[in-house]
Amino acid sequence: MKRISFDAYLKRVTQTPYWALAGCVLITLFLAWQLPGLSFKTTIYDLVIEDLNEAARYRQFLARFGGDEIIRIVVKADNVFDPATFAKISQLSAAAAKIDGVIRILSLPEVKQAVDRGNRWDMTEFARMLAPVTLFQRNLISADRKTTIITLVLDAAADKGAAVVAVKNLLQNAGKDLRLYQTGMPLVSEALADYARQDFLHLPPVTLLVIGLLLLVLFRNLHCRVLPLGCVILSVVWTLGAMALSDISVSMLTIIVPVFLIAVGTAYCLHVASEYRQQIRLCPTARAATLATFRQMSLPVSLAVGTTLIGLASLAVNPITAIQEFAGFACFGMVSLLVIVLTFFPAMLVLLPPPRTPDAADSRIDRFFERLLAGIVAINRQYRRPALITIGIIALVCVAGMLRLRVETNPVAFFKANTDVSRHFHDIYQEMSGSFPINVVISGSEADYYESPDNVAAIARLQTVLDRLPGVDKTISLADYLMLVNYVDNRFDPAYYTLPKDNYELRMLMNNFKIILGNDLLQRFMSADYNRTNILMLTHIANSHDFLETRQAILAQAPGIIGDAASLEVIGLGVVIAASSDLLTRGQVKSLGISLILIFGVMVVLFLSGKVGLIAVVPNLFPIMVNFGLMGFLGIPLSVATSLIASVAIGLAVDDTIHYLVRYNTEFKKDLDKDRAMRDTLMSVGRPIIFTSLTISLGFAVLTFSHFQPTALFGFLMVVTMLSALIGDTILLPALMLHVELVTAWDLLKLMPTLGGIPPATVHELNQPLNAIKVGSDFLKIMARQQGPIQTAHLAEVAAEIGNQVARASQMIQRLGQMGQAPGFERHPVVIADVISDTLAVVEGPLRLDNITLVVSVAPDLPPISGHRGRLVQVLYNLVENARDAIVRQRQGKTGDRAHRITIRARASTGSVTISMADTGIGIRPHLQSRIFEPFFTTKSVGRGQGLGLSISHEIVRDMGGRIRVSSQPGEGTTVTLVFPAIPAEDRATD
Repeated sequence: MKRISFDAYLKRVTQTPYWALAGCVLITLFLAWQLPGLSFKTTIYDLVIEDLNEAARYRQFLARFGGDEIIRIVVKADNVFDPATFAKISQLSAAAAKIDGVIRILSLPEVKQAVDRGNRWDMTEFARMLAPVTLFQRNLISADRKTTIITLVLDAAADKGAAVVAVKNLLQNAGKDLRLYQTGMPLVSEALADYARQDFLHLPPVTLLVIGLLLLVLFRNLHCRVLPLGCVILSVVWTLGAMALSDISVSMLTIIVPVFLIAVGTAYCLHVASEYRQQIRLCPTARAATLATFRQMSLPVSLAVGTTLIGLASLAVNPITAIQEFAGFACFGMVSLLVIVLTFFPAMLVLLPPPRTPDAADSRIDRFFERLLAGIVAINRQYRRPALITIGIIALVCVAGMLRLRVETNPVAFFKANTDVSRHFHDIYQEMSGSFPINVVISGSEADYYESPDNVAAIARLQTVLDRLPGVDKTISLADYLMLVNYVDNRFDPAYYTLPKDNYELRMLMNNFKIILGNDLLQRFMSADYNRTNILMLTHIANSHDFLETRQAILAQAPGIIGDAASLEVIGLGVVIAASSDLLTRGQVKSLGISLILIFGVMVVLFLSGKVGLIAVVPNLFPIMVNFGLMGFLGIPLSVATSLIASVAIGLAVDDTIHYLVRYNTEFKKDLDKDRAMRDTLMSVGRPIIFTSLTISLGFAVLTFSHFQPTALFGFLMVVTMLSALIGDTILLPALMLHVELVTAWDLLKLMPTLGGIPPATVHELNQPLNAIKVGSDFLKIMARQQGPIQTAHLAEVAAEIGNQVARASQMIQRLGQMGQAPGFERHPVVIADVISDTLAVVEGPLRLDNITLVVSVAPDLPPISGHRGRLVQVLYNLVENARDAIVRQRQGKTGDRAHRITIRARASTGSVTISMADTGIGIRPHLQSRIFEPFFTTKSVGRGQGLGLSISHEIVRDMGGRIRVSSQPGEGTTVTLVFPAIPAEDRATD
């Protein structure tokens, strides 16, 4: 089977670009066809962790007492009890009762209808009747009689969105005489969906526009302007199409996905576009430049996508469904982006005409970034210590800020202060009671527990405590309605607005409760077995921290009031959201921990060092510390949206780290000079790193215009985080990398096919003595089997031959072993003639087999040099092997009987010894001659060369104080010259 490789795939894409584009177009059309089915639905329930104990108890509560979600219509007028105004309120209440999903209406008209069945009272009498009833105060009527509320109790299975829309239409048609609005939990959910729709329609296009303008400023050619945008648009279409296909609605969090893909995808494409700009100047055709670009960039781009996927996928452990959906579709978008970048991008580069040469504007931009990068290099070289100290101080300050970080989810705070949802939420509790309910469920120890007046009185006593809690505006219970029924039964005498004292009177009131107010209302506050009761607390509490504090206060104070015979639970949607929010901290720590561990593991695998893995993670922890520290100091809570930042940011920040390390690896191998490698790396990849950081920052900056406060904060904090990551990658990372050696996994992959290999000719040379030994051994075995006499002369001859061949093989293995030793050595006086002799002992046989003439000329009386004999033999052996391989390749490429030879000369000059080795091989092309000493660089075919011979030789010669030069003529041959300082005559005697 033919071996499949990325290089083969890339060649196929560039050879048949139209087929590649056709595939992209077909996928795009299929997924774009699904877009009309994309829905927008986000509710408060998106913030709930379904498998929490609080969520399970809340579901049990709904099954027992009915839904606690209410819509409250606030009616404001000059006087609610004005007959004309009250008539309009009555019409509004009656119309609201007909809305689908409304199971009960609580309003002043409903109360009048229940207690004034003959409709005999005028408004004055009705107002007088209501005056002593505390149940209605701040619940149905304000103290100044200018505000009333119509409360719509919704069925648990009702379509809340449809009910909100129906109420909205009802209020619009109610006339202008009344000031009306609606509020409540369902309104928050509906506003979430509505604003999600608006954000979806506005934020991605604005992001595209902003990034398009940035590309317009930074680049002058079509490739860098259009192709990145084309790639991200395709990835967004694919991702949204997949959402529609899977029937997942766009929510407050998933609206971030298109902006995320546009910003991050453009950044990845810029790395590719920047490399293409360099390659097009070196390659003769657009196809060749494309191949060179993707051969260079496919690995770092794939790794960058991989690390981003790690950061996103770590969010999958978060128990909140909305976060899981964000992570899932963001991952799908990133994979789609990678496919598009490796398919659509190269196909378009081949088809588009090559970009023109840079104009003056490009030059100005280039000069600006060159000055900027030169300044960064200067900081790293001249002010490294102050820079690291400054970063350390910032990190410590951020740790102090992190200690002030709080976990909080506030659905109302999702909306900016000027939105209707926020304004109405804060307006209603100024004169009335809030619309966010908490339920206190008290369970008795036996059936009919609440047919006891003492136990009912305990409910009223508990209410007086609950009413004093912060954020609690009104409490309503069975006790309130029993006092109302008692008041009605006794002809509205204020003296009877009390609870009954004996069991018989309580049972009578219970029966009258069902007659006057309805059994369904009784069931909302009392279970069928009279064992459980519910106190409804109407609050203006919205944030999770206050919900949890309120619950703790209730649990602490209630037992002393209700007694040991009863138990108590605090239940409600707000409580469930608060408990879910509390788990965010653990989910955030878990996600971040998984990200760090996986990224550390990837770095260790790629760079073969735990130290490098740790160093690669440290600069990416810095922006996370800045993010959390800033949140702590600014009082920004860790919420559903802001909890995404750390995992997303670390996945993005490590991308630039990978690009830096990959380039630094290449630069460092040239001469093992860390300072120079750092400088050249920053000057090379610094520009795309800055571009990508700016691009991602600008993309996320668009989120600050979101209708949702958490989304806007997410955008702001992502900008701060990405700019902090830029500091980490351009200052902190280069400084840390000066303390480690860098070798990558792909270096070893290049090395593996030939690591430890011995040239075939040398193997043949070793086989000769081994074969001779085997022949002698076989002769002795035959003689032993025949059990005949062996002539002493024959035995001595065989033994001598075996001994000679063993010595020959041992000597060759010893010499090969010396050449494979570690590069460190101690210097001693070395005679060049002996070095050449040792080398010839190993290579002469193989050269004869290859029909290569060896010419050796060593001047007499050469002065010794200071070095290591074995190491210098290794150098000469590597040079001879390279020469032999060059001659073999020359023969393969040309016909004819041209004689080939390798010439070794050793001469003395003033104060030095020169060794030259010339061959008649294939030569080295001019543009490759500057790279031949680069580690792992080789011109040999795959499997024939490690790319280490000349690199190691260069280091050995340099460590001996020598120099190595190479001159070559393609097709004619190569000459390598070694120059070593000779040991002065006055020092030779002592040596």
